[in-house]
Amino acid sequence: MNDTTVENGLEFKLSKSERRLLAVFTPSSDKLEMLTADMVKRRLEKQGLAELYIGEMAMSDLLARYNASNAEAFEVELGERRDASCEIFISEDKLRARMTLTPCFGGDPLTLSDIQKAVKDKEITWGIISTQALEALLAKGHCKDVTIAEGLRPVDGIDAQFKSMTPDPHDRKPKIDENGMADYRELGDIPVVYKDAVVMQRIPPVEGKKGCNVFGEVILPKVGENIPFSKDMTGVYVNPDDENQLLSSVTGQPVAVPNGMTVSPILSLKKVDFSTGNVRFDGAVTIKGDVTEGMNVYALEDVVIEGSVINASVKSMGSLNIKGGVTGNSELFANADINVKNGAQGSQDETEEEKAKNTAKIVARGTVVIGFVENFHIEAGTDIVVSKYAMNSTLIAGNKIFAGAKNGSKRPSILGGLTCALMQIKAVIVGSDAAIKTHLQVGLNPYIQKQVTAMKNDLLAKQSEQKDIKKILTFFDEHPEKSNEQTMAKLHRTMSKLSIDIDLCKQELHELMDSFSVIDNARVVVDRAVFVDTEVQIGNTRWKCYENRGKSLFTLSRAGSSEVTVS
Repeated sequence: MNDTTVENGLEFKLSKSERRLLAVFTPSSDKLEMLTADMVKRRLEKQGLAELYIGEMAMSDLLARYNASNAEAFEVELGERRDASCEIFISEDKLRARMTLTPCFGGDPLTLSDIQKAVKDKEITWGIISTQALEALLAKGHCKDVTIAEGLRPVDGIDAQFKSMTPDPHDRKPKIDENGMADYRELGDIPVVYKDAVVMQRIPPVEGKKGCNVFGEVILPKVGENIPFSKDMTGVYVNPDDENQLLSSVTGQPVAVPNGMTVSPILSLKKVDFSTGNVRFDGAVTIKGDVTEGMNVYALEDVVIEGSVINASVKSMGSLNIKGGVTGNSELFANADINVKNGAQGSQDETEEEKAKNTAKIVARGTVVIGFVENFHIEAGTDIVVSKYAMNSTLIAGNKIFAGAKNGSKRPSILGGLTCALMQIKAVIVGSDAAIKTHLQVGLNPYIQKQVTAMKNDLLAKQSEQKDIKKILTFFDEHPEKSNEQTMAKLHRTMSKLSIDIDLCKQELHELMDSFSVIDNARVVVDRAVFVDTEVQIGNTRWKCYENRGKSLFTLSRAGSSEVTVS
C-alpha cells in the first residue's frame, strides 16, 4: 500500500520510477514539536514502504530539518528500492573464490540461476561447492566472503636430501661415576668411522604434484632438484651397489660438507681442554694449541701438538711432535720418535712425598729429540738428543745420548741426575763449579739393568717374607697350643709357594745376568769440560772426578778390564 496522505506537514512518496523514497515537508499548523525515527518508521509501515532501504544519514538529515524551529518546505531522498545482489571475489593466487550476498530491500530477490550466472561470468570452473550448498546460502538470504570455489594447491617437489649416518660429536657427555659425580674431562670417544662404513645416505628428489586454480588452469609445482654428491670430498667413495650411499675409504674422523662427507685420518682440534674432553682417536691427531692440565690424549697414529703439554698425558702409537714445551707432571709416550722443540720442565721435588707423586716422564721406543730437560725422566729405545742442556734429570737410552751444542754457551750440557746409554754419551760440559753430583753410565743395557734391579728387589721381598714365615712356624712348633690345623696348613702352603717363586726368580735372574754383558767399545765423550763430583761408569767400573778437567774421552782400557781410561 502506498498511502501518500500528508500528516503533520510530512508526506512520504515514491519517485516516478518507484525506485526512490522521498520525504516532503510543507509547513503546517499541525507540525510536531519533535519528530523521531520510530515515528517515521511507523508511517512507512502504514504506507507499505518499510521494506525499502532507508539511509541512516538521510534519516538524520530529515529529522534535523523537520525539528528545526524555523523549518521551511524541503524534500529529502530518504531511501531507495534495492534488488538483492551477488558479488564474487577471486584471490590473488586464483586458488579461492569468495561470495557476498546482499539481501533485497523492496526489490527483486536472487535466484539460484542468478548465482550460477555470476559464477559463470567470472569464468570459475574448478572446485565449485555443490548446488545444495549454494541453495543453503541463498535460503539464508545473505552472507559475506563465503568460499564457493577452491582450487588445488600444487605440492612442490623435494630436493635431494643428504643424511649423515655418522655419530653426532655433540652427543658426547660427561661420564658419571658410581657416586653420581660428573667427570667433565671424560666426554667419551670422539666419533670415528671405520673403512667401508656407511657415512652418508642420499635421499633422491621427490616429484611434486600439479595443482589447479578456480579457472581450471593447471599450476605446475616446483621441481625437486636432483642434487648429486659433492665433488669436494676426500676419504669416501660411492657404494658400487647403491649410488645414493657414501662409504668411508679410510678409518678416521667424519666431517660433513655441503652435499657430502669427508673422512680424515687426522683429527684436528684447536686445543684439548674441558670443551673437548679427553681425546681417544683411532688415527692421527693434530692439536693447534695446548693440551691443558689434567687432560689425556691417545692416538693410534702420529700426534702433532703446535702448543704445549701442561701437566697432561699424551700417548701416541706413532710419533709425537710437540712444537711448544712440556711442563709439570706430564707423561708422554710414543711407539716411535718424540720431538719436543722447546723442552721439558718438571717440578723440583723437595720431599719424598713429592717425589712419589712426580710422574714427569717421556718415553719413546724410537728417538727423543728435545730442547732442554729439567727435573724430568726420559727414556728412548734408541737415542736421546738434548740440543741445550739436561739438569737434575734421568736420561736412559738404548743406544746413544747427545747433550749440548759444541759451539753453544758455557752452560753445563749435563748437570746432576743420571744419564745412562748402552753405547755412548756425548756432551759438551758435564757438571759445574757447584760440584753437583752427576752420574754418567755406558756399556750396560739400561733396560736389562732396570729388569735386573726390579727382579733383585722382588727376590729380596720374597726372601724376607719367607724368613718371616719361618719365624712364625718356629714359634708355633714351640707353642703348639697357640696354633690350629687351618693356620698351619695355610702357612705351609704359602711357604711352599714362596720357595717355588724364589727358585724361579733366581733362575730368571741368572739367565738375565748371563745376557747382561758389557759393551766393549762403549764410551763417554766430553768436548769441553768435566767438573768435580762427576762420576763415569762403564759397565761395572766407575771413575770419579776429583778435580776439574777439560776435554775428555772415557773408555775401558781393554776388553774385560775393570779400569776406566781417561784421555
